[in-house]
Order: sequence, then C-alpha cells, then structure tokens
Amino acid sequence: MQTPHILIVEDELVTRNTLKSIFEAEGYDVFEATDGAEMHQILSEYDINLVIMDINLPGKNGLLLARELREQANVALMFLTGRDNEVDKILGLEIGADDYITKPFQPA
Repeated sequence: MQTPHILIVEDELVTRNTLKSIFEAEGYDVFEATDGAEMHQILSEYDINLVIMDINLPGKNGLLLARELREQANVALMFLTGRDNEVDKILGLEIGADDYITKPFQPA
C-alpha cells in the first residue's frame, strides 16, 4: 500500500513546520506549498490524498483555491485558518471542504 500524501498549503513557516513534523512522525509523506501556484504545481506532479489549507494566503486566497481544487480533483480538503467567523466556516464547507479548523490549534 502506498504511503498517503498530504499537501500543506500555508504561508506561515512555523505552522507549516509543526504540521509537517506531526504528519511525518506518523509516517505520511508531506509536501509543502506557500501559495496557489506551488499548490497547483505539486498537485500536477503527485497523487495527493489530503490538502490542509489556510485561507489567508498570498495571491489567491484559500477559498478561491478550494474552488479551483474542487474543479480539478477529488481530494480530501481541510481548512486550518485563523478566520473564525461563521460566514467563512459556512462558505468553506459549502465550497467543499471536509473540515474547517481554526487557529490556534493544539497539536496532539
């Protein structure tokens, strides 16, 4: 069985490194992107099983990128973001996110 691939789309280095360390310790292959262009590049090269994405990104925001992602691929999508208002949560889930978690979060 192939090791699951996780793509973290996050411009904050500390958050990205924390998530990467957690998932690699559990045996996942982790890829990193800081913006939409890098996300699309990785998605074109690798079979990604889960995308964990911030909404506040340089260039296109995560909500726009999620729409693009849903048009291109059937991959699990989770938002991990500081935007904690109800409108963003509802919009994120309506776009097709499978989960919406707000920062700060407590790594297990």
